[in-house]
Amino acid sequence: LNCDRPSPHPSMSGLHNDSKVIITVVEARNLPAADSNGYSDPYVMIKDVHGLHMKGSHTKTSHKKKTLNPVWNESYEFEFNYKLHKLSFKVFDHDTFGKDDLLAKLVIPIDMFFDQQEHDRWFPLRNGPRIAGELRLKIRTIMAFPIIFPGASLLIPEPHLTLGLGWDVSKKLTVDLDASVIGLDASRKEVDFVSFARLTAFGGAVQHTGDNRTGEGKGDDESVKIDITRLPPDVQFLAVTINSFTAVPFNKVKSAYVRLVNTSNGKTLAFMRMSNMSDHTGLLFGYMKRDPAGSGWWSFHSVQSLTEGRMYRDTLGHAGAKIV
Repeated sequence: LNCDRPSPHPSMSGLHNDSKVIITVVEARNLPAADSNGYSDPYVMIKDVHGLHMKGSHTKTSHKKKTLNPVWNESYEFEFNYKLHKLSFKVFDHDTFGKDDLLAKLVIPIDMFFDQQEHDRWFPLRNGPRIAGELRLKIRTIMAFPIIFPGASLLIPEPHLTLGLGWDVSKKLTVDLDASVIGLDASRKEVDFVSFARLTAFGGAVQHTGDNRTGEGKGDDESVKIDITRLPPDVQFLAVTINSFTAVPFNKVKSAYVRLVNTSNGKTLAFMRMSNMSDHTGLLFGYMKRDPAGSGWWSFHSVQSLTEGRMYRDTLGHAGAKIV
């Protein structure tokens, strides 16, 4: 097998599947004093981060005069796509003359709100290593794409699918994630596969669009297109693996995700954010399974089993028994 890595190929982009997040900045308490009178004139900035649609500008609350315990009760609604992995806030002291003073910062993983329930809580603010008060927020999401959890399964509604993998560029680490799809027979024996080393399988029924070695670009960084109607009858499973070819653990990869998309309309069928993971380099995302009764239907089964290894065979060697 020739494992020389082919040149990057333009990856699939677009397919925003925009969701909504509703943020109410309620109040703050015990903020630092920035002015000589022992108070601050605080306001909150919601930062325009990657994946949050703010049209290129940050959003600010009104500023409250001479207080360390301001109350705002101001609500904002934003659309976001699957690239969003955090919400970022800064609290400033407003100055009529001169530059506003930074009082504190707050970063919250968006994953906390994927349950679509309203979260009303106090969050600790920091200025460097120091606690700098607390900020009370109400946050709720309205999801346009389904978050899939380990053990979940879904019926695949149509035969043309795209597996999308994405992550953001890191200035400190060289990150190269690789998506692979492996066809297995009824005894779980490998029949054929696609990966960065082999871009086409099953006579073109499964096609890898090419290797992205950096995470640069909009939309999905790597994608695999699948036409299940063209798969040979001995293929009973399609296993989906993600591996870090550069051996950078998933928990150090910025904003990584994997998703299964209905190619015909761009709708995301299953989405998994690869954050808050331990220091592993392999993932069995899940597998597609042909109905053994011969109905022609396929289903997707989420596994989300973490393994070691830079190549798909390493992952299947550790987690292949979970394909049932």
